[in-house]
Amino acid sequence: MRARNTIRVSCLGVFAFLATRVAVSAQPYGYVSNQGDTVSVVNMATNTIKSRVTVNNAGLSGLAVTPDGSYLYVTEQSLNSVAVISTSSNSVVATIPVGGGPIQVAITPNGAAAYVANSVSNDVSVIDIATKSAVDTIQVGTKPVALAVTPDGANVLVANLYSSNISVIGTSSNSVTATWTTLSGPSAIAVGPKGRAFVAAQYANSVAVHNVANGEITETITGFAAPVSLALAPNGGLLYVVNANSSSVAVVSTVTQKTAATVAVGLLPTSVAVSPTGQMAYITNAFGFSLSELDTATNTVGYTLKGVGIYPFSIVLHN
Repeated sequence: MRARNTIRVSCLGVFAFLATRVAVSAQPYGYVSNQGDTVSVVNMATNTIKSRVTVNNAGLSGLAVTPDGSYLYVTEQSLNSVAVISTSSNSVVATIPVGGGPIQVAITPNGAAAYVANSVSNDVSVIDIATKSAVDTIQVGTKPVALAVTPDGANVLVANLYSSNISVIGTSSNSVTATWTTLSGPSAIAVGPKGRAFVAAQYANSVAVHNVANGEITETITGFAAPVSLALAPNGGLLYVVNANSSSVAVVSTVTQKTAATVAVGLLPTSVAVSPTGQMAYITNAFGFSLSELDTATNTVGYTLKGVGIYPFSIVLHN
């Protein structure tokens, strides 16, 4: 990933580098990473921007918040580092060197470790949350752009865009324990109930449903337009899929594996997050410089917050 060119490349119709964090957390605040080198702090209850945190000239992309909500981890692609922001002061308190082109970060449920997908060096950095330092590096596939931790914290699933596979990292050993073949261009992962992992296959315009136990594809859901991000409703019944090429979000039933609705959002959507109640979904729109609020009961956009930042890339919600 060459950070500063992420959105500019995408405007030419190539979405190879749009991999985004899937997040479900608590209201009322949301954090949005902007490629213009700020993190916007949004009050989700009032749909207003509380503050903006300046984070180096670094091409910000992925976000993850610690389980206790104390710290926000933000990947800095052009600096090969991760910034740590205190959510109480909204200021950067640490910068951690990692691998080349860090694009995404995920934190284990116990809050002990953060895993960072490095899209240029083709590896994953492991950060000790307590010491705020990188303690391990794990080689994975080609162009890792997204990752997700299983609910039990035992495994980290890493989507490798160019090699079209998923590396499974065991968190107890910090080593790759399995590699799954998936559809072309995996760009986002969401792990749901019933032992299923949903993988957005950007180049195949599809979502692959994997059995987490053995990695096999059990279902293939088609009909998307460059899916680059996805998020599950809290009960796992609905899947929200961001279509970068059509500036829309597809609402998919995980029971029937069919699209129930397609909702127009802003220009070049890049990520989606669902509220803990499941009542709202929030979508960042890179070229719209905006954040769309989708009412999940009516599948309509009720409000669009404009001026969020320059090329908003990812969103995570927290209390």
